[in-house]
Amino acid sequence: MNNQADQLIISKVLAGDTVVYAVLVNRYRNMAFTLAYNIITNREDAEEVAQDAFVKAFHALESFKEQSTFSTWFYRIVVNAALNKKKLKKFTTHDVTEQITDTEQESVGSLLQLYESRDQKKYLQRAMLELRDDERICITMFYLNELSITEIHELTGLSAANIKVLLHRGRKHLYDKLHDLLKTEIKNLI
Repeated sequence: MNNQADQLIISKVLAGDTVVYAVLVNRYRNMAFTLAYNIITNREDAEEVAQDAFVKAFHALESFKEQSTFSTWFYRIVVNAALNKKKLKKFTTHDVTEQITDTEQESVGSLLQLYESRDQKKYLQRAMLELRDDERICITMFYLNELSITEIHELTGLSAANIKVLLHRGRKHLYDKLHDLLKTEIKNLI
């Protein structure tokens, strides 16, 4: 259904109703940011890449062919923009902490859940950053963006067999990295 809805929105945009493009932006912005972030590993750069990808997609909308879904076509733009940005960027910084807002209003139980959730995300992000780029990209697309093997193939040009191998190795490496990180953290606490 999303594909048909996307096609309807694209038709309206091409007919001159550019305001409805915001629907596509709202629908795909989180996934675009997540994909860009897992390639570039820098929050500000990932936001910039996601914004640039939406602008590029808007300007190239006339060239969109219905051979693939809009999401697949758009993610290809995000991947290419992120990889280009990464090539240009020599030094990167990693932002793994976020500010907690309005904690006074939260109950103790929900505050503990929030800390636990952030700790899990922090360790997962640190472990993801230690993966090879191709493993991190495939894991992000498959598990976080919920793309199929076929869609990942269309985006990356990798064979289905290679994608499966990267997912398998990536999961194993992610498990090993998390195990090492948590073991180190436990030793630091003791």
